[in-house]
Amino acid sequence: MEKFNTFYFEKFEFDETSLKAKFFYSFDKKEFFEEEIDFSSDLFKTRENLDKKIIDNILFSIHLALWISYYKLFPTERLIVKSGKLTENQIRFWEKFYKNWLWEFLYTNNINPKWLFNFENASNTKFEKTDFELSNKSLVPIWWGKDSIVTIELLKEAWADFDLFVFWKTDVLKENTAKIAWKNILLVKRKLSENLFKLNQAWYYNWHVPITGIIAFNMLLVAYLYDYKYLVLSNELSANCWNTLWNNFEINHQYSKSLEFEKDFKNYVEQNISNDIKYFSLLRWMYEYKIAEIFSKKAKKYFSSFSSCNNNFKIQKQANKNTFWCNNCPKCAFVYSILSWFLSKQELISIFWEDLYEKESLEKLFRELLWISGIKPFECVWEKEEVVLWMYNALKNYDKNLAFILEIFKKEVLVNLDEKTLENLEKKLLKVYDNDIIPNEFRKVVNNYKKL
Repeated sequence: MEKFNTFYFEKFEFDETSLKAKFFYSFDKKEFFEEEIDFSSDLFKTRENLDKKIIDNILFSIHLALWISYYKLFPTERLIVKSGKLTENQIRFWEKFYKNWLWEFLYTNNINPKWLFNFENASNTKFEKTDFELSNKSLVPIWWGKDSIVTIELLKEAWADFDLFVFWKTDVLKENTAKIAWKNILLVKRKLSENLFKLNQAWYYNWHVPITGIIAFNMLLVAYLYDYKYLVLSNELSANCWNTLWNNFEINHQYSKSLEFEKDFKNYVEQNISNDIKYFSLLRWMYEYKIAEIFSKKAKKYFSSFSSCNNNFKIQKQANKNTFWCNNCPKCAFVYSILSWFLSKQELISIFWEDLYEKESLEKLFRELLWISGIKPFECVWEKEEVVLWMYNALKNYDKNLAFILEIFKKEVLVNLDEKTLENLEKKLLKVYDNDIIPNEFRKVVNNYKKL
């Protein structure tokens, strides 16, 4: 593995006819990367009289966000930006952004972060903020899981004007969700540099990329091109919970889904892009517990076409063809626990095809989810308190013969909890919390569900 000293943000290009953008990077001017993002759509029409200055300003920020896929191959001390000139405020934002994004990666690969994230401007090109008017339409990014489905159903009940958004590529689950919701998908296609995969095979570093932040910056250009004022995410309160401490730093696998990032991103957009775009999470005012309750009551029609399992869907051709769940990963175990109170044992098995509480092979994983041992898994799973309450309520679905995992829970966790503690925990997790980041236009959605 050859060592590198400097990472370069070389340049970006945009073709207003094809609506394709290209982004260029390099290590030491030796290893080069070219990524393409295709913003064109056969189903949606762009605004007229596109302003090149506005587009270039947004593309500059996208250029700075996409780089992480390449930089993590071999983190360097120097970061030289040739595609535009960063202000001091922008440098502070990107330094924090990258540190929070990469801390899990650095921890996992045992890389000392002390000398990283040093920006150097190598361009005099300044990009200026320009406000632009937008319609009151909303755009909702979707993946495979239940959270974006809940957002869809809440917006439909409020008669909001919205469309669905998919970044990178679509698949059967996303398409089924759109079909059930009677909505079209605005698809933005991403093509990573081939050199990335070549260097991955040459044993350079690799790890999870917090994709939500990358999507956020790409949605800014989509908002301008296709006229959307509201970019509506589906991130909940417990996305703020960290996984472990390292070098006195709280590592949060879900940092780019956290309220902290949401507020920082909002400020960045208002200072550098436009005051017109509103980026927020509609579910920020509740815990996953409340989301699962709404999903179980309002979204049964989606039960056969949702999944939170990243593992199984990546290897779908080799996996169980009857289900979109691998039933062996943190996401599967967690979502099974989420729904185990609100759904019967028979309903759960109809989704997962087996009782995960009976799987002895998941003992280590459930011990981590309950914080009995190990650390909270580096996945989009939530707080220990939520898992505790779900399992406590799941006990009611079993007779005297408890499932293997629930026996462990009863003997090692429940024995230390009294009824008052559990009652207070349920009140906390079912409460709907106010949040000033949600625009007033969407407050009625919050109020409708405070007493569900």
